[in-house]
Amino acid sequence: MRKATYPHPHGRTRTLADKPRGIKRLSSDKESQKQQELLLALEKVSRVLTVQVQLQKILEDMAAIVAKVLGARWVNFWELTPDKKAVYISATSGMKQSYVDHSRKHPIRLGTAWIGRAVKTGKIWGTSDILTDSHLMRDLGQSWKDAVKKQNYRALLCVPTISKRGIMGGMCVYYPDPHEFSDFEMRLMTVAANQAATAITNSQIFEELVAEKNKTVAMLNSLSDGLVVYDLQGVVTAFNPKAEEMLWMSHGALVGKNVHTLSTKGLPSQRRQALKNLQELSLLPMQEFENREFMLKEPQEISLLVTHLLVRDAQDQKIGTMRVLHDITKEKEAEQMKSSFISIASHQLRTPLSGIKWALSLLQEQTKQSLPKDQRELIKKTYHTNERLIMLINDLLDTSRIEEGRFGYEFGKVSLEALIKETLQHLEPLLREKPEITLTFESKPSFSSFVNADAKKLKMALYNVFENAIKYTMKGEITISLYATPSSLNIRVADQGIGIPDDQQKFLFTKFFRARNAILLQTEGSGLGLWIANEIVKKHKGKILLVESKEDEGTTFLLRFPTDSQLMPKGKIKGL
Repeated sequence: MRKATYPHPHGRTRTLADKPRGIKRLSSDKESQKQQELLLALEKVSRVLTVQVQLQKILEDMAAIVAKVLGARWVNFWELTPDKKAVYISATSGMKQSYVDHSRKHPIRLGTAWIGRAVKTGKIWGTSDILTDSHLMRDLGQSWKDAVKKQNYRALLCVPTISKRGIMGGMCVYYPDPHEFSDFEMRLMTVAANQAATAITNSQIFEELVAEKNKTVAMLNSLSDGLVVYDLQGVVTAFNPKAEEMLWMSHGALVGKNVHTLSTKGLPSQRRQALKNLQELSLLPMQEFENREFMLKEPQEISLLVTHLLVRDAQDQKIGTMRVLHDITKEKEAEQMKSSFISIASHQLRTPLSGIKWALSLLQEQTKQSLPKDQRELIKKTYHTNERLIMLINDLLDTSRIEEGRFGYEFGKVSLEALIKETLQHLEPLLREKPEITLTFESKPSFSSFVNADAKKLKMALYNVFENAIKYTMKGEITISLYATPSSLNIRVADQGIGIPDDQQKFLFTKFFRARNAILLQTEGSGLGLWIANEIVKKHKGKILLVESKEDEGTTFLLRFPTDSQLMPKGKIKGL
C-alpha cells in the first residue's frame, strides 16, 4: 500500500495511507469538478509524451501542466546522481535558477528531507507546512535552509518516479502557503510521476540505442574491408567508406535506395560503370558464408574476394544480407608473378625431361637382351621417375594456365556416363597394380546423362578424383555411382581408403595440400589433382562436395552438375 508522509501538528512527521481519514473532502460538486480538471491534466501530460522527443522539454512541459492544474507555484523533477546516493533537480517549472543550481552543487542525500525519503523508500513524502515539520528541516543543513527561505515555499509533496528499471528519481510540487493535499491530488501526482519515469526510461533506452548505433557505425567505418548491407527488399542500408573507395560510389547516393532501380542514363561514364559494377556484385548468386572472387576492370582494376552473409535479428530471423569485400589485388598480383615463374620454369624443364624420356625409352628397347636384369630394372625405375616429373610439370603448367585464365574450354553436349567409362578405361593399368581393390560403377538407364561440357577437360577432372580414390585405398571397395535429381546429375565416389583427418578437411581443394596420412603412405604427389579438378568442375557450373570422410574408414565425394539448360555453360572460353 503506497503511503504519504505529513507533519504531525506538534512537529513530528507521520505517514498517512493512500486514503487518509483525517483529510477533509471537498463538497461533492466541487470535488467532481476538480477531479475532472485533474484528469484533463493527465490527458495533457500523456499528449506531451507523444508529441515531444527531447526529454528535457517533456519534463518541463509536464511540470508546467501539473503546476497549472494543481494550482501549485512550482514543480520540479529530481534525478539520481551518477553514484545513486543523492538527487538533484533536472527540470523545473517556475523555480528560481539559484535553487536549481544549489541542488546541483549540494545534492540531497537519499533518506533525507522529503525528496530524499521519497526516492529512498519509494513512497510519497510531503508536508502541508514546512514550518511545523522541524524534524525533516534538520536533515537539510543550513545551506539548504537558506535556499528554501529564498525560494519561499511552505507546502510540498514529493513522489518517486518509478519504472521497470526501478526508481529513477522523483517529482515535487510546491505551494507558497500551507496546503492540505487531497487523496486525488496524491493519486494524480503518482500517475504523472510514473508517466515521467516512463519518459525517462524511454529516453535512456533511446540514448543507449543511439550510442550502440554510433558504436556500430564507427566499427563499420573503421573496417579495412568494404561492407554493403541490404534489407530484404534489396535496399542498401549500410555502405562503409572502404566500400566507397573500392566501388567508386558514395554513401549518400546509395543508402536507402535499391541499386537495381537506379538508372545509369545521363551519368558520366565513370559513375555509370561504377553503378553497373555494384549491380553485378549484388546479383552474384551466393550461399551463406560462400566466398567468390569478383574482378573489376573499370573505373579501376581491382580484385575482390566477396563473402556473403545473412543479417539476422535477436530472434534469428533473416532481416537482410551483407556482402563483405576484401581487396586481394596484391595477392592476385603475387600469384600472377608466381604463376608466371612456374610456367616459365615448367616449360624450361619439360623440354629436357621429354628428351630424357625419349633417351630412356630408346635405351630400354636396345638393351633388353644385352644388359643384366638389375641394370634393366634401374633404367625402368629411372624412366618411371622421369614420368612422374613430367606429370608434375604438366600439373604445374595446368595450374598456371587455370590461374591466368588461359586454360580454355569448348562446351558441347557430352554423356557423363560415357565419359566416366572412358576415364575408368584409362585407369585400368593402375587398378591392375592393386588387385585388392574392387571398383564398381553403377548407373541407372532411366535418365539422360547428357550435360554441356568440355569432354577433354572434364575427363581430366574425373581422372584426378577417381585416381585419388584408387591411390589411397589399400584394399576394399570403391563405388562410383551416377544418378539424377530434379535439378542435377550427380557422381558419387565412395572409397574405403585412408580417409582425411578431421582437422585437415578444411584444406581440401587448396593448392599443394596433401593430408598428413597421405604423405606418410605415399611420398609422391603434387597436391594439385583435387584443386585442378575443383577448378574445372566450377567452370562447368558444378560443385565438388566432401560428403563424409573418416580416418582409416574412407571418403565420399559428390560431383554435382546442373541439368537446367539455363545454368549449363555454353560456347567457348578462350585459352592458350
